[in-house]
Amino acid sequence: MSDTTQQSAEPVRDALTQYGLSEKEAETYLAVVERGPATASTVARAAGVSKSYVYDICDGLAADGFVTVDDHRTPTVVRAAPPSEAFGELKRELDTLETAVEARYNAGDEGDDTFEVVKSRPTIVKRLERHIDAAESEVVLQLPASRVPDIRDSLRRARRRGVLVLLSLSDYDPASAPALDGIANVVRIGLDGAPSMLATDQRRGLVSPASTLGWDHDETRAITFTQEAVASVLVGSYLGNYWPIGEEALVSRPPALPVSYDMFRHVVLTATLLGRTGERFVAELYARPTGSDRSFEMLTGEVVSVRQNLVEPGDSDFGFENSLVVDTGQERLSVGGYGAFLEDYEVKHTTLRSP
Repeated sequence: MSDTTQQSAEPVRDALTQYGLSEKEAETYLAVVERGPATASTVARAAGVSKSYVYDICDGLAADGFVTVDDHRTPTVVRAAPPSEAFGELKRELDTLETAVEARYNAGDEGDDTFEVVKSRPTIVKRLERHIDAAESEVVLQLPASRVPDIRDSLRRARRRGVLVLLSLSDYDPASAPALDGIANVVRIGLDGAPSMLATDQRRGLVSPASTLGWDHDETRAITFTQEAVASVLVGSYLGNYWPIGEEALVSRPPALPVSYDMFRHVVLTATLLGRTGERFVAELYARPTGSDRSFEMLTGEVVSVRQNLVEPGDSDFGFENSLVVDTGQERLSVGGYGAFLEDYEVKHTTLRSP
């Protein structure tokens, strides 16, 4: 092969290896392509492989449709398949792959920013179950107490996954109250006639008038959504307005240390419950100064105080304020969740452990 031919073949060979051929397979295939029908010995010399090895390579290329091997004659002759045939199947596979990825891409686009009007109560319950089962960090939920049996299993599964569940129940009748054990970290008895709402991971959720899931299902509708901005505002409004006026009915025990959380409200709840036991504990925080564009770094300190309104008695200035004060040994710093603006540091991930 001349230097010019070898040089021009290099990009093709490189492209073939990117599509799964080994370097020797690519060299052998190009040797067959450039020589037309050729004996195995000729192909072996041109590709720089042994004659015994060239048979194995050519058999593999034949299986993939790149060449044909005529071993019914002596010497064995190898022919390149027409490129339209050799690469036709590959193109079809790529088209199929492109279609599959395109479908998932479009589904992802729809899932990232969608609103859906839901009409029937059974469908609404299914949406609640689906969102709760998909939750990774947090479920914030308000609904009529009569609907708890419909989603009890989903809530318990969420708790077993370590998801924070904050639950407020409207239209609560002690005489017919559902079992509350194992379904939430905190349960409050809220206002009768309060609207139903769900937000999971501050990203997905549902809102509906009280009548949609309550005692008097009429022509009202629920709206499900997948949009972070909407979920954040909904959770903030809920914790600031509806949550505080409820009556605390259940609070779970603090978990054994160490525990790690991405959702900062879970950090604050656990820190609050641990603090009430008198146990000392340390927070390892993946944090950065609030309002800065600096990289997140590890910050470690003993938790010395908590501000929160998740369990009674609350002491935050507004409903969705959740923060810790940690003593690093050099200074005391206030820390809040990701996007915090009042505290000294914002946090993405936290581990609580014994000193």
